[in-house]
Amino acid sequence: MNKISLTMMSLALSVCIFATVQAAELLDVKPVVSGTDVSVEISADIPMTFTYYKIPGEARAVVDIADVNPEKIEALIIVNKGIISSISVDNAQISGMPASRVIFNLTSQADISVSASPDRKQLTATFIGSAAKPAPAAAAQDAKQLQASEPASAPIEQKQAVAENKPAPQAQPPLKEVKEEDPLGLDEPPATTSAAAMPTLPPPARSKKLEPVVPDTPARSGAVTINNIVTGDSYIDIRTDGTVGDYKIITLSKPERVSIDIPGARSSLKAKQVPIKKFGITRARVGIYKTRVRVVLDASAAAFPKYTITNRPNALRINFN
Repeated sequence: MNKISLTMMSLALSVCIFATVQAAELLDVKPVVSGTDVSVEISADIPMTFTYYKIPGEARAVVDIADVNPEKIEALIIVNKGIISSISVDNAQISGMPASRVIFNLTSQADISVSASPDRKQLTATFIGSAAKPAPAAAAQDAKQLQASEPASAPIEQKQAVAENKPAPQAQPPLKEVKEEDPLGLDEPPATTSAAAMPTLPPPARSKKLEPVVPDTPARSGAVTINNIVTGDSYIDIRTDGTVGDYKIITLSKPERVSIDIPGARSSLKAKQVPIKKFGITRARVGIYKTRVRVVLDASAAAFPKYTITNRPNALRINFN
């Protein structure tokens, strides 16, 4: 009887521990606007272990949070305030451990700094540009000092010379063409730190960009609107209002996923995620770009299932054999 009771108690304890681990979730990713500055507050229901870094040569920054599920957070958060254009939230794998990856798509390159609350259940991400503008109060003080340094009897010509010697305001350089944002975060570099002991300092700038595998696909033309994603007995249909012309397949790993890019397409879907839970696929995610629509299929296993794609009159069909 004692052995049975002990076994039952062990099972109950194991279930409680498992439920506690599974319950770790990201609760909110919220931009906070203060004047022209924008910070982002990230909250979870457990103390967070995290790392953060900026992507060298790109206007993007990343915060990775270990052992936290991001499913409750919208995959793409449009901001368009201050330096932040949008925020992507997705699952990631760091040294074989699950993590939440928050990607900040910025309007220009900037350093990222992240601070944590005392209980580490809330993080605050701030961004610092490469050159800070002088504060208006400081500029006004400099003008007063310049005026006070001039003698009261100075001739008008001398005052004009002082004004002419002031450095002329530098012309703003022409805006560089901004790289098209990637709201689904397909080309982010893999994190190189261990989730068990993730530092709170940015990692070295040797993070390598994960290059997608892009198979050759025939060039086609035609613009369509995506109006539904439907799961059948042996297929997933990306339903459209006409025949899809050009499309491109991108395969990525860790985690395993496949994306289908349809240039010139539009989307009438209100949801950014469509649950699949079939064929080894957990969900389909939809990202809307200026020049295309991207549909990403996330695999639930370590390898993406075998598939073929056929072009039908009103759909792209992904067949699973």
